[in-house]
Parts: sequence; structure tokens; C-alpha cells
Amino acid sequence: MDADLQRRDILLIAYLRGASLLGDTVALVALFLRLAPVGHAWAIAALATAGTLPLVLLAPLAGHVVDHVPAKRMLSALGLVEALLCVGIGRWHGIAVTLVLLSLLSCAVAFSLPGYSALIPSIAGEENIARAQGTIQSVQGVAGVAGPALGGLLVGWSGQSWPLYLDAISFVLGAIGTTLLHHDRRPSPRSTIETIDSPRLMTGVVMLWRDPILRPITVSISIFIFALGMINVGEVFFVTQTLHSTATYYGLIGASFGLGSVGGAMYAGRMRQETVALVAALLGSIVVIGIMIAGVGLVEHVGYIYPPMVVAGFAAGIANVCSSTLLALRTPEHLRGRVFAAFGAIFNAGEIGSYAAGGLILMVIAPRTVFQVAGIAATMTALAIGPFAFTASRRAHRRETDL
Repeated sequence: MDADLQRRDILLIAYLRGASLLGDTVALVALFLRLAPVGHAWAIAALATAGTLPLVLLAPLAGHVVDHVPAKRMLSALGLVEALLCVGIGRWHGIAVTLVLLSLLSCAVAFSLPGYSALIPSIAGEENIARAQGTIQSVQGVAGVAGPALGGLLVGWSGQSWPLYLDAISFVLGAIGTTLLHHDRRPSPRSTIETIDSPRLMTGVVMLWRDPILRPITVSISIFIFALGMINVGEVFFVTQTLHSTATYYGLIGASFGLGSVGGAMYAGRMRQETVALVAALLGSIVVIGIMIAGVGLVEHVGYIYPPMVVAGFAAGIANVCSSTLLALRTPEHLRGRVFAAFGAIFNAGEIGSYAAGGLILMVIAPRTVFQVAGIAATMTALAIGPFAFTASRRAHRRETDL
């Protein structure tokens, strides 16, 4: 009976998170289209910063709160707050108020993201984390593919407000759906007696750095995200200017990558949940993504981009499931909120830095070269740093076998 309840709760979270991601993507399309007529790059940059920077700055506090507050109560309340802020963004269209409300929304998301990430292992149980992550991330992958197209259609049909109201509805559904979960994540006695200073708010970062497997993996993924993030800046120029193609073909690149990621997440959910296998799959996926991205930089026609992007997406789906599973398996339950928040902050900080670096690099080198350099850098990072994680995982496996 408990296994049935676990599957029910995982499926419920998968659909709730998928609906939330769909709403977020639709809303993001509307916000970009709202600010694009302003004609200033700073407006788009400010939008990206407002949506990401709070996730980085609030990560230590958010992780601490997640580990000290019952999950269902916190996530349900946050869902309602997020919904109200979305309604406000849909109602008031001024640039300043949009950026302020989006920043506040990101502050709430800074708490809800690690909240859900820490709740999932508590529902699935230690032996089913990979399967649960595969299910959830495959549903989110489908939402990520459908979101941009739906967002464009909604803006064209109903204007720029209704996509935000749709996002608000997704947050309300998340708040209500979370209360229907049978399982909850409650603070352990050890977590409950901790104060704000002991352990420190940076516990999540300390845990990532001290773990012999998570440390090289975090470094590898950080450099990997920084390298590939530059592609997001150069991609549109590569397709429209270098290959002389249209915006439609540009949009299909993201769709092909997203479809591949759905397949990769489904495949990774059926892998053996052993540390050595997870580390090997994660590092191998980064190498594959790097090779595919570097290969994209060699194509002469836009049609040749899609096969390597599907393969790269498949590898990214595997990498996402493996990294989330490793974080959960290598972290004590009462610290998972802080570790997931810290990892997310590092991920988002890498993206912010990569956007700035991509803009600067594109001033001196061609978009095609950006793909080649970023792909090679990602591959070399995994090959250079990854063996440290693989060696540590083999040692951990031997110790477990000896016991």
C-alpha cells in the first residue's frame, strides 16, 4: 500500500511541477515580448537578472528554511504567494513594476525549488530516487518543449496578460495539489534544534565541497554550465546570421533538445541506482553533450543541427537525473534542502556569468567559433576533473562492499 502511495505522490508532483514549468515558460515568453519593443538590451538583461539573481542570493537562507519547516505547509503557502505576484505582473505592465514583482516572485521560487527537490527523495525512498527523478524530469521536459510554442500562441491570441494569469493558475494548482500529498518532509529532531548560526547558513556549500564525489562533480558541472550558457547567447546569431535561416528554425532547436531530454530522463530513471554507475553516466553525458555542441559549430546548413541537438538533449536528460540522484544519495536527509539550494545557486550563478561572458566573446569571435570553443571546453572539463569523482565513487563502492 505504501508503494502505491509513493507512486501516486510522485506522479502528482510530476504533473504539478510540469504544469508549473509550462506556466513559467509561457509567462517568460510573454515577458520577453513585453520588453522587446522597448528596444534596449538592458531591459532583457534586467529581466533575466531579476528572474535569476534572487535564486543565488537567497540560496543559503532558503535551504536553511527548507530544512526547518514542514514541506507541505511551506510549499502550499508559497504557491499562493507566487500566484498573487503573477497576477500582479499580468495586471501592471510598466517596466519598473514588472521587474520589481518578478524579483519578488523569484524570491519565493528560491524557497520552493529546493523545497520540492528535498521533498522528492523523502517520498520516493532511498532506493527509488532515480526512478522518481526520471518520471518528474521527463514530464517537465514535455512541458519545456510545449511552453514556448503555447506562449507565442497565447500572446498572439489574447495579449500579454493571460499568459501570466495562466502561470498564476499553475501556482494555485501547485498549492492545492501539494496539500493532497500523502507524504510530507518534516524537520528531524537534529534539524529542529539547530539555530540560524549553528550550523552556518553556508552548510550546503560546505557539504558539496567536503564530499569527495560531489566536489569534482559540482566543479565540472559549474564549468560545463558556464561554457554552454554562452551558446544561448550566440545561438540566435549563428542560426539567423551565419546560416541565414529563420526564427522558426531557431525555435525548433530548443524543441529538438527538449524532446531529446525527455527520452534521456526516462532512460536514466531505469538505470541502476549505484553511485559508480551514476557518476559514470553523468560524466559520459557531459562528454557527449560537449562533442555534439562542438559538432554543431561545424555544420553548414541549419537542418544538420537537429540530430546532434537531439543527442545532446538525450544526454542532458541523463545528466539531470543522475546529478539530482547523486545529490540526494550523498546528503543526509536533514541537510538536503541546504545542499539542493546551494547546488541550484551555483548552477544559476554560472548561467548569469555565462550570459555576460557570451555577450563579450561574441564581440571578438564568430558565433560558429563560440559553439566549437564551448563544446571543447565542456568535454575537456569532464575528462580532466571527472576522473576524481569516478575514483572517489569506486572507493566508496569498495568500502560499502567490504561492509
